[in-house]
Amino acid sequence: MNTLDQGLTWADARRAEALDLVRIFLGLGLFVRGVLFIADPDAYLAVVPEAGDGFFVSGFAVHLVAMAHIGGGALLTLGLLTRLAALVQLPVLAVAAALHAASGPLAGGQSFEFATLVLVLLAVFAVWGGGPLSLDRWLERRNALDEEREARIVEETATRLHATPPEPAPDRAPIATAAAPSASRTQALPTCSCGHDRNHPHVVPKRFYGLRGALPFFSGATGTPTRIEFRCRDCGEVVEDTTDRDVMRQFRYRRYATPESPDGAE
Repeated sequence: MNTLDQGLTWADARRAEALDLVRIFLGLGLFVRGVLFIADPDAYLAVVPEAGDGFFVSGFAVHLVAMAHIGGGALLTLGLLTRLAALVQLPVLAVAAALHAASGPLAGGQSFEFATLVLVLLAVFAVWGGGPLSLDRWLERRNALDEEREARIVEETATRLHATPPEPAPDRAPIATAAAPSASRTQALPTCSCGHDRNHPHVVPKRFYGLRGALPFFSGATGTPTRIEFRCRDCGEVVEDTTDRDVMRQFRYRRYATPESPDGAE
């Protein structure tokens, strides 16, 4: 394989990174355009000559567009909340493309083509989000590692609970050992009329998210709930309503394997 083939193979394997470079360039361009509109409002009026004297040339519109470009452009550049950053700017670019549509695609300034190009790119990132070079992907990988770590802890705990002490040797007297804590000594979990606790496969968790917990969804990650309500599917009773952080992290993604439900649920 010659050098050209090696280079093409390397490039083909990194198409997602190439799309991230487009995202970074687009974010920087929008951020700079927003700063320009704040520093020189006349620059904004120069790109919307077809708007006339209506709302779109008012001072409020200038600041609205500028802040959308600055905030959305910065988030796009970092790849943080990529879908939300693109969605916020879609209406702005849709209006810009509509205002420049009268000039047509053959105008010398090419304002219509540029606005349409940015609109299409924003739609792409609003649907597909950030790639491997984004903070969104880094947060997703970190959440996946947290999920794997929590599942491993639950599995190790279940294994220890099921471990049986070794039988004493027949030629010696049994060695007195401290009795293992019985179920009655441990804190019992709340149950419904059926006797099911939150780990039972027939008990379904309903998660409630605040603003802080909902924002990660725009980046493709799963946030930690602010409250979880466990309801039994058999009797319909609420088994448990908790805001315990450890429980909410455990049930953030799925039902993990437990002694009562080895295969997990949900």
